[in-house]
Amino acid sequence: MEQSPLIESNIRTIKNTLLIFLAIVGIMIIKALSGLLIPLAFAIFVGLMLQPVILYLDKKNWPYSVSITLITILTLGFLFLIGLIVFDTGAQIVDQKDKLLAQIDAKFIDIIDQLSFIPGVSSVETSGFIQTLNKLISVDFLLSTSGIVAGQLGTFTFNFILSAIYLVAVLGSIVRYEKYIGYLEGDDQKGKERLINSFLEIKTAIVSYMKVKFFTSFCTGVFFGSISWIFGVDFALFWGFLAFLLNFIPTVGSIAATIPPVLLGLIQIDSTGSFFLFIGLLIATQFIWGNVIEPLLMGSSVALNTVTVILGLVVWGYIWGVAGMLLSVPLIVLARVILAQIPDADMLVKLMGRSELKKQKA
Repeated sequence: MEQSPLIESNIRTIKNTLLIFLAIVGIMIIKALSGLLIPLAFAIFVGLMLQPVILYLDKKNWPYSVSITLITILTLGFLFLIGLIVFDTGAQIVDQKDKLLAQIDAKFIDIIDQLSFIPGVSSVETSGFIQTLNKLISVDFLLSTSGIVAGQLGTFTFNFILSAIYLVAVLGSIVRYEKYIGYLEGDDQKGKERLINSFLEIKTAIVSYMKVKFFTSFCTGVFFGSISWIFGVDFALFWGFLAFLLNFIPTVGSIAATIPPVLLGLIQIDSTGSFFLFIGLLIATQFIWGNVIEPLLMGSSVALNTVTVILGLVVWGYIWGVAGMLLSVPLIVLARVILAQIPDADMLVKLMGRSELKKQKA
């Protein structure tokens, strides 16, 4: 017996309402379990990136356990190096605080002198601001906030260890994904093919995105560090490293990476013309690598529209903070593939962006 159009419309409305409700509940659960899921997400995406390395070592007849152990140690060593660079830069800032404060004081006096034609500006005192900065950069202030620092350090250590455990598990299973999918689906050949195709779509999109993003972020960081060094801005290596990291955050990352060296350049670059040239070169670097070269290299491998990327950045930033921003694009790709398995979500999938893998197979 055929259902009337009104009944079908009501059923579709109920389904969509339930999907929205389930999505909200899912977001709440993911946010609540962020301490466990963030390391897992990083481990999965790193595992996808490292799968070709494991396959190569497997072809060279390396023992599987040795390959996994070596890759895990090198990966965790790279993460430890990141933390070491951040810590070392912080120590350098504390050591050079007197020099920085003197430069800030001299720059403020110069700015006040230039604006002295404005009534009241000449009476502005910079000593209060300098004293505040002096307290913020002092060892005493760092010791007074040691509880917060210790808490953050403990959280980082826990996530670091948990990520290592997850990474070993992911690396141990990702090469044999077809066997695991076959075990899950049993004798359902169509279901097995569907899951394998979905996994390949996720893998292809994420690996392509991460390769291009790593290359463009690395080049952006090299240019940032070189430009800062040429103009005599302190901590040039760190500004390049910061640009490399923040460039993984879509849209806002490049802006955030530009602000610190520009502020320090304002203090340390004497010539106004040189300062504006410094800003122009940093902005040109971000624009060329982020808006010209990256889209050319990326092509249609990810195929997400700009609105989807921005909304995903906001949503995942709310759920997981900075980690969510870093992983926003891979997570959107994952969500799109999952939604593609739901017939009533076709419109939403199309709004998010086309699936290039499915387009090729059509």
